[in-house]
Amino acid sequence: MMKKTHSFSALYILIITCLCCPSCTDEQDEFIPGEITEGAIAGIYVGLGVNTRVTELPVVDSINYVGQSGLHNVGLCMYYTSDYSQGDLSKPYIRNMECEIVDGKLVPATDTNKNIFIYDEMTLVAFYPYNADAPDFTSKTDEEQYPITQMNYSEQTYIPYRGETTANPTNAYYISITLYPKHTFKMEIILVSENVSDFNDGNPDLKVLPALDPVDNTDPTKGTWAAWVDQIIPQQNTIGGMHVRKYIAYLWRTDELNLTIDRNEVLFKNGDFTLLATETINTQEQRVYRYGYNMTTGESFIPTSETLINDAVTLQEVSLTNSAVYQVCDIDMSGAGAFTPLSILNSTYDGGGHSISNLNITSMNGNTAGLFGKITGNSIVKEVNLIDPVITISASDTCYVGALCGRVNNELSSEELASLYANISLPPNLSDVVREAILGEMLGEITNTTSQIIACRVENPTITVTGTYPRVGTVCGMVGDKPNGNNYYGLVWDTYSLGGTLSVNSGDPASNEGAKVGGFCGLNEYYITRCYTTIEADDITATGYETDNSTGTPVQLETDIWQGFANQGTQFTSGAGIVDCFAAAPDDNSGVSLLSSSSWPSGWVTYSGI
Repeated sequence: MMKKTHSFSALYILIITCLCCPSCTDEQDEFIPGEITEGAIAGIYVGLGVNTRVTELPVVDSINYVGQSGLHNVGLCMYYTSDYSQGDLSKPYIRNMECEIVDGKLVPATDTNKNIFIYDEMTLVAFYPYNADAPDFTSKTDEEQYPITQMNYSEQTYIPYRGETTANPTNAYYISITLYPKHTFKMEIILVSENVSDFNDGNPDLKVLPALDPVDNTDPTKGTWAAWVDQIIPQQNTIGGMHVRKYIAYLWRTDELNLTIDRNEVLFKNGDFTLLATETINTQEQRVYRYGYNMTTGESFIPTSETLINDAVTLQEVSLTNSAVYQVCDIDMSGAGAFTPLSILNSTYDGGGHSISNLNITSMNGNTAGLFGKITGNSIVKEVNLIDPVITISASDTCYVGALCGRVNNELSSEELASLYANISLPPNLSDVVREAILGEMLGEITNTTSQIIACRVENPTITVTGTYPRVGTVCGMVGDKPNGNNYYGLVWDTYSLGGTLSVNSGDPASNEGAKVGGFCGLNEYYITRCYTTIEADDITATGYETDNSTGTPVQLETDIWQGFANQGTQFTSGAGIVDCFAAAPDDNSGVSLLSSSSWPSGWVTYSGI
């Protein structure tokens, strides 16, 4: 086929040429960012859609392995984007080329030395598993049938995947294509209990989605559209929490097979225990539906992540970099010893409204302390219920301390950036030029980010801090930052603190030079709204020195240096402030009112004390 061409301006070509590294060689496997050639060698790297990943492909390398289905590899198709966008698939540049994974890269399976070239803007479509008998496609409707080789779904033994992306010669050196499950709906049932004996663990008749695939079904051709895989994933309570069982099933769904799980239909059956759907569930391709039930308390909940926190150990060891977690039960930390503050980067911690009680913190994460030392990047902490935390910190330099969080978004240190570099997984055969270009693009997203605390609660915190330049509050030490012209936004919404005590350099007022202490937040640099604290003035100990010259003889006097709610910073000239907030102790901010039923916002539940 004649390849299509596009013209590039001489100026654009000159700019791109200047950007190319001097290490360019004539070797065909060296890809240089921005290099334009008539036909650029394609570096195609495959990833999996982690939010909907299912068991057929646990890792990318599994694409090469022949599983129980007897199928493997990827079928690759390439079209000129101008054709593909119009739905014309009759003129593919590459039709159903069988490919495998070598060092993370997609290469022809029959000839790994053969290069794949990119001409102009092209659309790449990849299917797993490879189907040698796939028909020619003339439209996108035809293409939808590629992954299905067993039209009787009851006999299907694998999960089909599809990925799509566009590329052109300027970015051909690194093309990322993500495979997502096709025609598949995932159901997760989460059971929580104090007693492990409450779980039958599938003996004798575990069944997920039995309304669609009955436990007593004896007809192999009827009612077998669902639950063709049942899994049990146990998660034992080590200390301070509850036992968890995760049950997983998959449901086939196509336009022809549009299954719906109606309200009050049976979702799960295990022995004498049965769960009914609390709502109508419309099954959608790639969707994961989660439903949780606490067998001890009778609570129903909807987990927002497949990574579950259920005791002191899973809380302390959780990884919160580019991830999401959900807390499924109350956790008592009283028997867990001292807790090391967590850090969050581009992640979400959903507490589900469950409590974390008796937290004991005596050390910092860097210069921060709290349940979360730092919440950084585009991160969210929500619905955490923190009860009776005790935080005792001694610092030799500026420190940030709050029961919930020390700092809500701030610039990352060089060590943290180095850690991010180490945790980014890239194919091993990329040139240094390409690797640095990709890492630079990924890490560039860290600046101008927004971290948020939403609908959290802190009850009876005991916070004692000694050290210079402390930023201390019952909920957080500092919110937001703006170093070197980069905006690190911090937002706190609908969060409150009940009672507690706050002591900063008690008995040593001279150490409180530059201290920022607040009954809710030590220093707010961005935005806090619809929040309150009930800590009383008598329970805040933070004093400094001032000079009394009224008698003509200078006299040093001790004076309170705290705000009942927060100190408002000045780094941001717009969008920053404290709005519709309340405190029981005096505060000079215009956005903070003293707690009373008369000043309480009309849209809130009327305040009547703790």
